[in-house]
Amino acid sequence: MNAGHFYSAGNHSYLRFNENNVHGQCIRCNMHLHGNLIPYQAGLIRKIGLDKVQELDQWKHFSMKWDRVQLIGIIQLYKQYLKEAA
Repeated sequence: MNAGHFYSAGNHSYLRFNENNVHGQCIRCNMHLHGNLIPYQAGLIRKIGLDKVQELDQWKHFSMKWDRVQLIGIIQLYKQYLKEAA
């Protein structure tokens, strides 16, 4: 399982860690089919709704320079989520 981004993390830095933009995706679709975006979009609309997909579309042109403190905070947040899920 890969972290599949509807808007690629490399080209859309602001959406890199947005939970509506990142979902589990098989390795084949993510890496070999370049995200397999047409079926991904259909599934994304079913999963989070058209309004949220359109909201992502509005943010796709923003950029973000993530600093060390922000990244450490994100890592700690998801470690806590994992701990709570266990």
